[in-house]
Parts: sequence; structure tokens; C-alpha cells
Amino acid sequence: MRSRFLAITAATSLVASTLVAPAAFADVDATNDYIAANFKNPFTLPTNAPQDVVLQAGATESSVLLNWITAAGVDGQAVRIKEKGGKTKTIEATSTDSKVTVTEGKIKDEGVEPVWATVANHKAGIDGLKENTEYTYSVGSDKDGWSKEYTFNTGTFGDKWNFLVFGDPQLYSTKDLAKQTAGWNNTVTQATKRFPESSFLLSVGDQANHSALQEHGGFISPDPMRAHRTVVTMGNHDYYHAPSYEAMYNRPNVEDENYWFTYNNALVINMDTNDWEDFDGDAAFLRKVVKEQGADKDWVILTYHHSTFSQAYHQEDRGIQYWRERMTPVISELDVDLVLGGHDHICTRSHLMNGYTPVDSGRVAQKGETLEKKKGETQYVTTNSASGSKYYQFFDFKTGVRDEDVKETFDQTVKEKTIRDYTAVWNQNEVPDYTNVEVTPEGLTVTTYDTGNGDVVDAFTLKRAKEEAPAEQPSQGSSDSAEDGSSKGAVIGILVAIVAALAAAGGAAYMGLIPGVQLPQF
Repeated sequence: MRSRFLAITAATSLVASTLVAPAAFADVDATNDYIAANFKNPFTLPTNAPQDVVLQAGATESSVLLNWITAAGVDGQAVRIKEKGGKTKTIEATSTDSKVTVTEGKIKDEGVEPVWATVANHKAGIDGLKENTEYTYSVGSDKDGWSKEYTFNTGTFGDKWNFLVFGDPQLYSTKDLAKQTAGWNNTVTQATKRFPESSFLLSVGDQANHSALQEHGGFISPDPMRAHRTVVTMGNHDYYHAPSYEAMYNRPNVEDENYWFTYNNALVINMDTNDWEDFDGDAAFLRKVVKEQGADKDWVILTYHHSTFSQAYHQEDRGIQYWRERMTPVISELDVDLVLGGHDHICTRSHLMNGYTPVDSGRVAQKGETLEKKKGETQYVTTNSASGSKYYQFFDFKTGVRDEDVKETFDQTVKEKTIRDYTAVWNQNEVPDYTNVEVTPEGLTVTTYDTGNGDVVDAFTLKRAKEEAPAEQPSQGSSDSAEDGSSKGAVIGILVAIVAALAAAGGAAYMGLIPGVQLPQF
């Protein structure tokens, strides 16, 4: 892939926000005094004490990764971890100074430089964890201080488990970062309270709106982020300043910004779709990982930010159309089971798709139904906002007019035939959503809830269709076989007779010298 380290000034035309950056700055190195004087939502820069600690998925169910930040120049950091009732182990971290953006809101004027800060990010990995075991950990050092102690349970390493999915928190898309962070915190808290044994929390991208330090800090702030593994995805808003994203998170098996991990009986693949023109590299990565890691797994689950089958206006973005036409056939070729995405801020479930072709377009979908996928068929899900920071309305692709004030119903769009042929269900109730995925060897049950009343927005179970038995072949002892054998025997007999005649005639028949005698043609 091409370089992910996009300068924030090059992406300013893509940012959608009502905020205006302070007019006074020009390539400012932030200080607490500057932030206090110029920011509408001020905060203090990191000190030597650890902050923004996040627990993340490791390469397998028996491992975790950790990330945290401090002031620049801090090193000698470590993780102290102990099994309940066991001895404390210390694992050293890798520390790197990173230049991150703390710019508040949209950079309005072309050429205006953002506000920067330099921080140290610290990354560590822990392997060899035990199943259904409680661990307590803290991060830091004796010199600079330790964080508070956090606790997590590894959960089951069996083939029946669950994980939670969240769409586009995109914190700070309006003026009130604290309000949006509170909405995000509420969603994560509700979801983990309802499903306390969740194996990991998967965000499908746009954790932050401008990829600023304080926005990613807001995403990491809910307490469940330290009690459950977190899985992040590079969204287009995180891509506005990729080094800030890289500094805040720790991911396993990274290959050219894509990554993967195995968890119990599933292979989970996470792809960066920002550089969508790098199709060949992404397709090669996907083929390689599925071939090498997915053969012994019950399920292959893929996540990327830019949903290819959704019902809001991003469905017509050039990059999304490109992936829809080129990558979805690869996804079906590899028999990926479930694809989870975001970006379009509207809950959408596709029909089963074979490449970009719906398997049963026009079928009336039911909440709670069971879908039986054949080989090469894939189920796609687009998530709504998990924080309430931004919602998109249904987009009528026939008129091509985007009007967020026009609010239609699912039944209305079916009746008017403005729904896409790939869409089975869509919903926009302007309430934050989250999705639970129950994994068993037999199926994936995907249920989306809203945070208003906890109502089910959509639900389905994905199973594999039973393979059809091959057509019965006649046995060698059947009458058909006997007749066939008799026919072959008769032909062979004729051949023998002809050969004998040819021998007697000195080969004259073969040379065509005896009229009316021809060799049989087979």
C-alpha cells in the first residue's frame, strides 16, 4: 500500500465539521497554556504518568496487546500482570516518541498548519494466558509511576463465544466532544453490561473525527476498554493523521496496515480501505491470510470501514464502487462468511451476496430469520453510529439527491422501489446502536440493539447450507453396466475379426485395396 502517513493539511478538504481552528496558529507546538487559551474544549497534555491505557486483541485468544501514552522522552515502561492468586510478572514495553495532532476541529484555511504535540507511546504484548482466568495488570514504571490496576477475564477458548461490534463513534464531529464521548461511553457500558462475557469489542472505524490525540483519548476512555480486548479499524477520519492513530493503538500481525488474528474457531481479518486503488496488494493479502490461517476455522470474518453494500449516500462513492465491483468477487472466491463495516452511519443488512450479485434480490427479509449460505455467498452488515455523533438518512440512488431532511421508512422504500437490489433490511431510528455476534460451530447470530430502550433493530442467524449429495452413479454390477460391457465386447470382437482379415489379405484392406472394407472410427 501507499504511505499511510498523510499530512493533515492534505486531507482538510475531506473533513466535515462545524468547528473552526484558531486563526492564530501556524505550525504550533502545543502547550497547556496555548490549549487553555485557544481551544473550546481544552485539555491537558500527557505527563510522565501513563494515560489512555487500552487492552487490545492479540494474535490468538491466549494473548493480549496493550498501548498507552505519556509525555515525550519517557522510557523504561512495563506491564505488571498477575493471575488471580498468582505471582506478578513484569513485561517490558517498547517506547517511541511520536508527533501527533491535537488540532481542535476543522482546519478551515488551506495551507494553515495544525497544532502538534510530541508524546511517547508504549506497546507491550502478553502471551500464554489461561482460559477463563482473571488477570490484574497495571502499566508504567517505578520511576514515573504506575497506572491504577485493571482486571480482565480471558473467557472461553471454546467454540461458543461472542463479540460486540460498534459503528463510527467519530468523536468530535460537532462542537461538544464531552457530550459525544458520554454517548459513546453509554453505548459501550450498555453493551458490555448486557453481554459481560464478550471476548472483544470491535470498532469498524472512525474512532475519532480528526484523528486528534484528545479524540482518540475519548474513544479509549470507557472503563470496558480495559476489561475487554478492543479491536480497532482505520477509518477515513482516523486516516486524516495516521501517525496519531498508530500512536494510540497496538494491533497483531500487521501487514501493510492490514492485520489479522485468530480467535477460538474464527479467523478475524481487518483491512484498511483508505487506499482503495491498491486493490492488487489488498487482494493478495486477503488470499494469503485466508489460505494460511482459515483452513481449520469454522468462520472467516472480515472487517473494513468503507461498507460496500449500504443504503446511505456513500454507496455511490468512487472508492466504494471500485471495491464493490473488484473486491467482493474475491471475498466470495475465498468464501468469507461475514463482512462488518461502517462509514455510512445507517443500519443495513444485505441479502446474501455472491460477488456483487444478490442471491435472492426482492425477497422480504424477516427479523430473526435464519439464512443458509452456500459456498461463495457472503453476508454484509453496515453499522449505524454507536455514539450518536452523526446519522445519515436513506439515499435514493435513482434521483441521486442527498437530502438529510427527508426521512423515509423501510416499507416506503420497498413500495417505491427505491431500495437497492442488494439490500435486505435498513433502519435509521437516530438512536445509537451496537451489535452482538454469537459464534458457534453451527452458525453466527447477529443481533443489533438500540441504546434507547434496548430494542432489537435487526437480527439473523447465518448458517451453512447442507451440501447436496452427488448424483448416484450406476454400480458395475447393474444391468446398464452389463449391457455397456456387452456392447464393448462386441466391438472388440469385430476389431479382432477385422485385424485377422487384414492379416490374411496382406494388409490390402488397410491400404484400401479391397472395396467395401473400412476400419471402424472411434
